Amino acid sequence: MAITSKSIAPTIIFLLYLISCVSSQQETKFLNHGFLGANLLKFGSSKIHPSGLLELTNTSMRQMGQAFHGFPIPLLNSSNSSVSFSTSFVFAITPGPGSPGHGLAFVISPSMDFSQAFPTNYLGLFNTSNNGNPLNRILAVEFDTVQAVEFNDIDDNHVGIDLNGVVSIESAPAAYFDDREAKNVSLKLASGEPIRVWIEYNATEMMLNVTVAPLDRLKPNLPLLSRKLNLSGIFAEENYIGFSGATGTITSAHLVLGWSFSIEGKASEFDLTKLPSIPDPPTPSSPSPNPPVSVKKDTNNTKLIIILAASATFGLIIMLSFLGVWFFRRNQILVTRGARKFSHQMISNATGGFDNTRLLGERNSGSFYKGQLTPTEIIAVKRITCTTRQQKTTLISEIDAISKIRQRNLVNLLGYCTKGNDICLVYEYVPNGSLDRFLFSNDRPVLTWSDRFCIIKGIASGLQYLHGEGPKPLIHGNVKASNILLDEELNSRLGDYGQGSRHSTTGHVAPELVETGKVTRDTDVYAFGVLMMEIVCGRKAIEPTKPPEEISLVNWVLQGFKNGDLLQRCDARINREELVAREVLLVLKTGLLCANRSAEARPMIKKVFQYLDGLERLPHDDYLFYGV
Repeated sequence: MAITSKSIAPTIIFLLYLISCVSSQQETKFLNHGFLGANLLKFGSSKIHPSGLLELTNTSMRQMGQAFHGFPIPLLNSSNSSVSFSTSFVFAITPGPGSPGHGLAFVISPSMDFSQAFPTNYLGLFNTSNNGNPLNRILAVEFDTVQAVEFNDIDDNHVGIDLNGVVSIESAPAAYFDDREAKNVSLKLASGEPIRVWIEYNATEMMLNVTVAPLDRLKPNLPLLSRKLNLSGIFAEENYIGFSGATGTITSAHLVLGWSFSIEGKASEFDLTKLPSIPDPPTPSSPSPNPPVSVKKDTNNTKLIIILAASATFGLIIMLSFLGVWFFRRNQILVTRGARKFSHQMISNATGGFDNTRLLGERNSGSFYKGQLTPTEIIAVKRITCTTRQQKTTLISEIDAISKIRQRNLVNLLGYCTKGNDICLVYEYVPNGSLDRFLFSNDRPVLTWSDRFCIIKGIASGLQYLHGEGPKPLIHGNVKASNILLDEELNSRLGDYGQGSRHSTTGHVAPELVETGKVTRDTDVYAFGVLMMEIVCGRKAIEPTKPPEEISLVNWVLQGFKNGDLLQRCDARINREELVAREVLLVLKTGLLCANRSAEARPMIKKVFQYLDGLERLPHDDYLFYGV
């Protein structure tokens, strides 16, 4: 039958109508078993495997990846009130080496542009300047595997409801309700096993429920989280829904297997047999089994083969022994149980032969250089020249203990190498450099009060780990601003720890250290007290050019307390509208308590952290400054 021009126009209109209907259906309801062919927009490190598995991040450091449904979702009705929605998805978190980090989140956002976001605890959604800003208009449900003290995280395995930032308005340790036993059962988020999530919002009751369970369980009768929320002020006219995941110096692969969504109705159920499988983590290759040996009737040939094989094996052992001795002498490798061993040539190449243009800074204990091992792995190398055999022996004995330390507020030791009297310690590179440049020079932006308070709490957390929470208690012995590094999100990272008996510079030295020369937990606490005052006041502990009453920072702060104008000691460069007076007074008073001349009157660092975190009250003022 011939097609006329009169019949073409209605046909096109009808097809456009069908396409419109299909698009509308996709925008408000969909079901994805895997994501091959799904209407998905990917950003950052996210990708789709051939199996259909969505990978937000792999186990590389400092990644962030997002994936969003391609159509905006209308979550406001004609009267600008929020509508009900239901979504369900299956995810898995497979940890990399060491602890898992940092987590993933389900996101509803007015924009898909997260190019200015940070990884780590910001989950690829926020940064230091917009975290908590109401203009974000973002609802997220986080599945967090790292405890961020500065964001009030309850633990390192929790589910949280977030509005406009990563400080959760509601959170709980990951668990599911067992209907048969009528109790909650803990659920490890980073187990590598698939976990099912249901997120449901009832607009009439203004109730948001979040439920989790292992994949092989039916939906529990009770949700893990329930929060009454009016989302009309959060949602925009058009919203994008999806996922975001991030890693830091500790890593995980963040995976999504399937996703179901619906407006004004229940999300469709999954056919679990259609979900992609999770790839097995790589395992060390094992040697191939020996092939079966056929029985030879000729015993003489068998003996000959045995003799030849034994001779060849003996020769190979001799040759490998010579090679091993030669390699050992060439690279001067020290053997410890835990640290990664680099060749001196590799580290020399990475730093351009320790070129002065790569110099990051010099300390009494050694020089720091920036290096690049691979296109994606930047390192910081501390080069130490040992003047005595005892110094070298002491440092070598510390390497194994240092290499086992992993904590988010400490700079991680990656490995070492040695040549002659030189020992090179290889650390992760922390991009923003040392804290002293932010405090005492004009070549860095002025730190806000919020940044300073978080930095102080981070240092306390790192010291607490060193003093008693790590595999082996360590004394830092050199707590000062130049040994505090700041990462790209201005999180504090305490470095240069665990390297023999050293002590801080003038102004940070506890009185008993002058007499005994021995560093202890108490001398670390004293130095940290002085450092807290430096961070708040923006000046050094000793400034000889100041008037006599201001030369010593500790005395100057103490006089401010006695005169009732302690807040006036705060760095004048800080915007006064951003100051939180309660926090400023808390830090300065805690600093004075730590800087008490009597070691017995100083608190343990664990108690200091509790003061700063608001878990414990400071002692009465009369006691607080007696003996400072």
